[in-house]
Amino acid sequence: MNALVLFDSMGGNTEKVAGAIHEAIEKEQILCHMIKLDKETDLDFYDYDLIFIGSPVIDWLPTKTMMEFVKTKLKEYNGKGMIRPSAPIIPGKFAICFGTFAGPHIGKREALPMTMWLRSFLEHIGFMVLDTWHIVGQFKDRDDLNINGRLGNIQNRPNENDLENVKNRVEGILASLEAWK
Repeated sequence: MNALVLFDSMGGNTEKVAGAIHEAIEKEQILCHMIKLDKETDLDFYDYDLIFIGSPVIDWLPTKTMMEFVKTKLKEYNGKGMIRPSAPIIPGKFAICFGTFAGPHIGKREALPMTMWLRSFLEHIGFMVLDTWHIVGQFKDRDDLNINGRLGNIQNRPNENDLENVKNRVEGILASLEAWK
């Protein structure tokens, strides 16, 4: 199995989560590439059997960099005839979408459109999306928003407990995929 953790991060929250995912995958002796997205990133999703793709939530969506990258890849794959009607699932291609959010207004519901956006892309290219994960992260340099939202005090999140939970989820996904073999 060849795995990818592709992410964008602005304040470091999503990078912490990506690091926890990467660590849990490598613990299982699985080849895993961890890539922080930038304008120079070039990769082929089909080179990977298991993809974790994540972003912070910005106005209910992924970062602009992530959105541009995904749209470019979708256009590229469509131009090659790889996007087919009914979006058939390609055997052995799996994904998880994850996002970090602070949710000072409505909590987790602010993150749902972002992971659904990423999920739609992955399903269009034939990956079976196994789950979407939403992890609380603090606002950088905004203590007023870190302590006064619906989620209560989110200072120093994601914390060790949050990251341990992510690692446990990864272990569960890997165990489930092992059972499919």
